[in-house]
Amino acid sequence: MNVTRNVKPRELPDWPACWYLALFFWSWTALITFGPVFVLALVSIAWAQPLTSVVPSVQLSAIQIGLTAAALLPLYFAPGVRRLAPAARHALLGPLATTIVLAVFLCSGRHV
Repeated sequence: MNVTRNVKPRELPDWPACWYLALFFWSWTALITFGPVFVLALVSIAWAQPLTSVVPSVQLSAIQIGLTAAALLPLYFAPGVRRLAPAARHALLGPLATTIVLAVFLCSGRHV
């Protein structure tokens, strides 16, 4: 009887550099996604203007989050990526998330 058949494989150990890479790429993703919303909101509040100018940026952020989730969730749960250590997994998917968010931001053009 093979007992190890039902045992979940242990995760690989993390490399410290992977956490820094993951933090770097995911922070750029967050900055590209939420930066315009925060800047426009702060400027609108500072100049006592209505927040209607923020609405297109919020819609763009929602599109960016949706497309990033739609693209990365299947990759995150793929067997090959699932075997990686958590930090390596996030460091691997971080550049993809940054690329998707930046592409959506640049392709939105004058809509923002």
